[in-house]
Amino acid sequence: MAASGKMTGEHGKKLIFLLIALAVIIAAILIVPGLFEKEETILPETGSADFGTLVKKEYNGKTYVERQGLTPILFIGVDRGENAGEQWGYQQGGQADFLLLMVADPSERKVSMLQIDRDTITDVETLGVLGNVIGTRQLQIALSHSFGRTQDDNCAYTVKTVSNLLQGQPLELYFSINMSAIARLNDLLGGVTVTMQEDHTNINPAFTKGATVHLMGQDAYDYVHSRWYVDDGTNVSRMARQRNYIKAAQDTLIKKLTGDKTFVDSLFDTLGADLTTNITRGRLINEAAKASQYTIGEIEQMTGEHKLGNTGFMEFRADEQFLIDWVLKVFYRPYEG
Repeated sequence: MAASGKMTGEHGKKLIFLLIALAVIIAAILIVPGLFEKEETILPETGSADFGTLVKKEYNGKTYVERQGLTPILFIGVDRGENAGEQWGYQQGGQADFLLLMVADPSERKVSMLQIDRDTITDVETLGVLGNVIGTRQLQIALSHSFGRTQDDNCAYTVKTVSNLLQGQPLELYFSINMSAIARLNDLLGGVTVTMQEDHTNINPAFTKGATVHLMGQDAYDYVHSRWYVDDGTNVSRMARQRNYIKAAQDTLIKKLTGDKTFVDSLFDTLGADLTTNITRGRLINEAAKASQYTIGEIEQMTGEHKLGNTGFMEFRADEQFLIDWVLKVFYRPYEG
């Protein structure tokens, strides 16, 4: 990607698209049958590009039509220690500790983002030890990544589960990183300077509230990944630290993107086997270039209820209405007829 010359603050802000991709690296209710009352196809509006037929949906007396040309990408941060090599079973893919869905909309020239709580309870298709499908269970969405024979299989199961969570919206692209590679990625950026929003001295004595700390190596990993005995011990507080890191890393990443044409290659090479994606290097650059002209929305979070489940693990039950509204807002537009 060619350097853009002098950057304005606004232009720099818009380049956060790729920042989100990398931040996810550094760093999920149920589908209700019959939720949409009617589904049919209509012809594209006069003068629109030939995208084929459009999906038309009725909900609460209003008609919606699918937006065209969207690029949804699911970013996945996987907790599986140093085991990033070949898997020897169908239940060893590790858990998806970080999930962020980014949807680029060229017609509206905007990017929408949704951070999905890894504790979200939803339907997860499960596999037996021999790889056979043994049914669907209500599990934390993070566990969807554990099933499959290969890392691509793991990602495909997570993409399918998130798609189902979001009313069956088609998703395909994924960008997954083993969380143990955070330190290497952080150092590829030259480190990231963050201001502590809360007291995190259980992670590091230097992480006092209000302190400004330049994170390098293991400190970066600990900041975005630590959970137990940190803050209130929930994934909610960890998600807040991850968003804080994303914001703090923005300026550093912009300099890399605009001043170093080899940065994306270095990114892929540095992550190596810790990276799993079905997005080519060229497409990643192209998507970033297009999105650099878009308005970037805030990272949204699902509303719902956290409580301790019968198994002793935290569960998050997402608010059904929030999911419906978010899907209609991002993937559809009002249809005037």
